[in-house]
Amino acid sequence: MRYENVCIEGLGYVIPDHVVTSDWIEEQLAPIYSALGIPAGRIEALTKIKERRWWDEGVMFSDSAAMAAEDALEKTGIDRSEIQCLVNTSVCRDYLEPATAVIVHAKLGLNPTAMNFDLTNACVGFLSGMVVVANMIELGQIDTGIVVAGEGVRDGQLATIRRIVSNPPDMRALRENLATFTLGSGSVAMILAHKSKSRTGKRLLGGYAYSQTQHYDLCVAQPDWMRTDSSTLLREGLKVIVAAWKGFKKELGWDNETVDRLFTHQVSEKQRLMGLEMIGLPQGMDYPTLIYLGNIASVSCPVSMAIAQEEGFLQDGDRVAMIGVGSGINSIILGAQW
Repeated sequence: MRYENVCIEGLGYVIPDHVVTSDWIEEQLAPIYSALGIPAGRIEALTKIKERRWWDEGVMFSDSAAMAAEDALEKTGIDRSEIQCLVNTSVCRDYLEPATAVIVHAKLGLNPTAMNFDLTNACVGFLSGMVVVANMIELGQIDTGIVVAGEGVRDGQLATIRRIVSNPPDMRALRENLATFTLGSGSVAMILAHKSKSRTGKRLLGGYAYSQTQHYDLCVAQPDWMRTDSSTLLREGLKVIVAAWKGFKKELGWDNETVDRLFTHQVSEKQRLMGLEMIGLPQGMDYPTLIYLGNIASVSCPVSMAIAQEEGFLQDGDRVAMIGVGSGINSIILGAQW
């Protein structure tokens, strides 16, 4: 896919204040750890995640997405009346029906003519939403749209702790549920606009998608549980990323030297380092947030980009690659001229 008319106007995000450490989670799992002979520190040893965040009780996923959208509107100076489409891309939703996008639309007070809908694609959802909005802009259907996502893990992690502790010690069950405790909470929003209306000129150039959907069952989840074959998912997910990276470079006419900054979905430090090695990029080009935010599903890649811009790591003129990968297994890689 290639775009000639799409610009990224800016990002907004919110990180919850409530910090939940990996040590605290393992304190809750202590009876199981003791019975199975597992030493404390396993989560951090395997993933390098020290902490993740929870939203306060009562904060809905739509609340978190709306807060990020408000931040994006304020930072860009774009009036909400200009938004012609809102796409919510989070894994987490307030309800099965109506779409969470409907609720975010109402909380933002967008125009009745602004389209709104949910799009779900696991952890690659946000980049999928960017593609949909960019396509609408390129086709001339809209000139300004916003992509939002709000993820939260409090209820799911508490339910998993209760279930594991209340059942007989089971190494397999613990292993299959361990990935649940890598997850974190946060929200992010991005505003995209036609270049004729852009105030930034930061062009979204295009991208490439690749999938291996025979692996759909390696990570499956419901609101209160998640089962993951982590080792196989890591191995097969990296293969998908490598194939997507090859296609992405060919599509945009880039090589590895073209890329100045890289932002990725983050599952574990091992996955991050192996991924960089396999696509042939050095450490230091990306901006990892996994250690203190955990895996925030669809939010991880764009929120790292938003924080990196605030911290001065991402600067005007940088050529940027955004790598998304999600259960399925799907990967989308997008390129931008910042």
